[in-house]
Amino acid sequence: MSQAKVDRYKEQKANRQKIMKKEKRERMLWKVGSYAVLLVLVAWIGVSAYNRFHVETRKFYEADTTAVDTYLNGLTVEEADEADTAEDAAAEDEDAAAEETDTADGAEDAVEEETAE
Repeated sequence: MSQAKVDRYKEQKANRQKIMKKEKRERMLWKVGSYAVLLVLVAWIGVSAYNRFHVETRKFYEADTTAVDTYLNGLTVEEADEADTAEDAAAEDEDAAAEETDTADGAEDAVEEETAE
């Protein structure tokens, strides 16, 4: 071997621990960097797929309910009219019954006056 090779070998042997630590550190950095890039790539693909295939389940519909509102208001008015009619009929029945009672009392009074005379 030439003297240059021998000198190089002795230098490498003397610095072998430093060289091995440096190589180990470089391999670790490459691994960490590779994992970071891989993680970012997988996350990006996942978000892209989610945005492409995800269907929004909540939908909004607009409906015109004026016809239904008008119908229900009409029912309310009719029910109120029916209730008023029923109350009026009950009041008329009470008035008629009171008149019959008054008439019957008046007839009895007339009969009593005739018998008293």
